[in-house]
Amino acid sequence: MPKFEDFYIGYKGHPRYESPKFIEDDVIRIIIQKYEMLIFTNKGELLGNPHFGADLTSLLHETRLSTESIEQDIRAQIADYIPEIDQIPYDLTVNIYEDPERFQEWMEILFQIKDYEVYATVI
Repeated sequence: MPKFEDFYIGYKGHPRYESPKFIEDDVIRIIIQKYEMLIFTNKGELLGNPHFGADLTSLLHETRLSTESIEQDIRAQIADYIPEIDQIPYDLTVNIYEDPERFQEWMEILFQIKDYEVYATVI
């Protein structure tokens, strides 16, 4: 298996935080770090690459956009920007819920790879 290295971007309060270190060399943890950066970035926020990012806030408020199309967009971003995930099975689920009492929608995204789960909510 090829060796992978990336900057460690864990932070205090993260469920899998480890004491400060500079390099991360576990491929699954590298994938998760990149995935988290991807879903929490809007398109246009990364200088020099206007297409990077899942743009979830914008997608949530699109009229009549299906969860399948949002999931396809996220999978396309994963394929483009996380090459380490090649040949590693993962699950991605997107759900949108309505809250009529607050006149809003919210989205949940669940990403599972190996024994890791990354759950995100967008309001």
